[in-house]
Amino acid sequence: STVSEYGLKDISDMVNFICKQNIRSVFVESSVPAQSIQAVLEGCLARKHNLTKGGTLYSDAVGPDGSYFSMIRHNVSTIQKALDTP
Repeated sequence: STVSEYGLKDISDMVNFICKQNIRSVFVESSVPAQSIQAVLEGCLARKHNLTKGGTLYSDAVGPDGSYFSMIRHNVSTIQKALDTP
């Protein structure tokens, strides 16, 4: 969430969940600072779980050209590329 604070336990819980579910990619919302996910990526790496940042998604913002439809196109394309990556 863009309005909540996260702590060490939240990060640890997220890393545990990601590793247990064998999740390969995570996505960052466009309005969230990119460094917010860095601790999760590092935590997964420390546990030898290969997790990649799949890309940035738009949720409560318009897409790159300022329209709702470009937001949808961008998000679908970003998710598809991340899931197609072995």
